[in-house]
Amino acid sequence: MSYLRTITALALVGALALIVAGCGGGTDVDYQKASETVRASLESKGEGFGAPVENVDCPKGVKVEVGTKFECTVRYPDGTVAYALLKIRTDEADLNLESLSRRPFLR
Repeated sequence: MSYLRTITALALVGALALIVAGCGGGTDVDYQKASETVRASLESKGEGFGAPVENVDCPKGVKVEVGTKFECTVRYPDGTVAYALLKIRTDEADLNLESLSRRPFLR
């Protein structure tokens, strides 16, 4: 149940601006670095909620275009799945973690 509280808290703090710096890999966002940084941010007691994360899966092939939004799938050890909405802030692929939800943002 603490994972649901974590998800709810992050959804309520939609303006949470955890910056993921340097995730550009040429013209595409470096999906592995984005995944690792989202995971570290969520697991951090200082920046996130200190909740253990089993896996974060970000899509490949996201073009670095300022304002583009994409989502990563977050899996917790108890099987709970959440979706992290990320927004590209700069041409260097700096990202904001916009929100976290139990339901997908993009369809």
